[in-house]
Amino acid sequence: MAGVLAALLCGCRTDYTRSDQEHLRTLYYSNRLADAAAFSMKMSDAEDGETSRNALLWHLEAGSVNLDAGNFDDALTALERAEKLLWLFDRQGHIRCHEPGALTYRGYRSDRMILGMLKFFAYFSKGELEDALVEVRRIRSGQYQYLLRESDPRLREYDRENYGKKVPPYRIGQLMRDNLNRGTFEAAGMQKEFGEYRDRLRPQLAALFNPLAFYLSAVGYYWDNEFDEAALDLKYLHQLQPGNELFNRDYATVLRLLDEKLPPELEKMKPWNYSLTDDLAVVILAQGVPPGWKDRRATVRLPDYVPGHWKFSEPEFVSSAGLRLSAAAGGETFRGSELADLNAVFRDEFWQLTMPSLVRSASAAIKAMTAENNRAKVALAALLASKDFEGKALAVAAAQARVASTSSVSIDETDWRRWVTVAQQYQVLHLPIPQDRKVTVEVADAKGKTLFRRQLEFDRDTTRAVVYVREIGGKFHLKQWSTME
Repeated sequence: MAGVLAALLCGCRTDYTRSDQEHLRTLYYSNRLADAAAFSMKMSDAEDGETSRNALLWHLEAGSVNLDAGNFDDALTALERAEKLLWLFDRQGHIRCHEPGALTYRGYRSDRMILGMLKFFAYFSKGELEDALVEVRRIRSGQYQYLLRESDPRLREYDRENYGKKVPPYRIGQLMRDNLNRGTFEAAGMQKEFGEYRDRLRPQLAALFNPLAFYLSAVGYYWDNEFDEAALDLKYLHQLQPGNELFNRDYATVLRLLDEKLPPELEKMKPWNYSLTDDLAVVILAQGVPPGWKDRRATVRLPDYVPGHWKFSEPEFVSSAGLRLSAAAGGETFRGSELADLNAVFRDEFWQLTMPSLVRSASAAIKAMTAENNRAKVALAALLASKDFEGKALAVAAAQARVASTSSVSIDETDWRRWVTVAQQYQVLHLPIPQDRKVTVEVADAKGKTLFRRQLEFDRDTTRAVVYVREIGGKFHLKQWSTME
């Protein structure tokens, strides 16, 4: 009671929970953006200066909600708070991504990339192009640090060697070499979900490397007229999505500008007939609800091991309506292409990284408890075989209790925390700003029915522009930003 009273007197930290996030989700997806923005900012303000538990999550939520609500200064404040925490978590030069079940939410790689994209938008809203491009360069730096220094090179080699084949992911294959790990994995009861993932044709580069960062980086280099750097980003995009027409056409255009040899499959690709540097508008459509977590229970029963009562989290996906993005200008129509799908990214991260880690952690807990149980049994047997002594009955009872308490192990690796107010899918297109400075942006459903259309007009001196359309619960919110730099 004294401790509780002291905490009350000093003003204890508010513990925002899953129910608060659900309330925010309800406000946001019912398009009560002003209420959602105020509530999210209240949480971010309360967590300002904190470094543990869910502080990062609330800053991220406040950043995206306030940007969608048009509160760009508040959005930037919240995003910068989140960025400081990520710097703290990653300050040793290694991106420390979140593992389900950890007390403090450290964020996923996609969180870091989307944060940078939203900061890019926030600076663009102020007409501060150079600051906006700094954010893109930061995204790129983190992407390449992970790609070239932190990710398992054997995973990338495995994917390249098995390109176009139906094979299990590299780390799951490694997992199966150990009987305990294999038994734990099989006990999870996710054979159906795993089979659906395993039977996809393997790309050269896993989706967990996320095309969003590569493409934003390439656009930034278009605007800086640094096409040699853009070509490097486009090379990886071609490996990630070899059938993406926008990426391929950009890549073919840039390689021709650099007078470099094209891959055979792109030799007939027609280049863009307009500048990628000046008078260019980029249109991004964000739609849907991002993936989350749901809990699953399993009991691991294997010969020579104590039972493991295992709770863990698996991905929960929400289906998203197929939307079609297009823009018309100067008598031409330009079609959107997939930029990123967080469902695909999350699925890749789960099977390539998270699930193997969860299995190894559960197996280690089962192995450790089995060793404890064996020691307890040996101690009990020795005690029972010993001569009678005063207090032996109590000692035997304690030893028996020790055997019982180590006869199984409970493992909790569940989590609920994901950034819920960002989109599931992103589409992108670019087009030249025409002489009349008018561009019409349109979103249609899968059957071609127009759901949203708006004609935009750009200032005569606009050189670069970004149009961001966010679909929220079936409604569309458009932001138009431009610069004369």
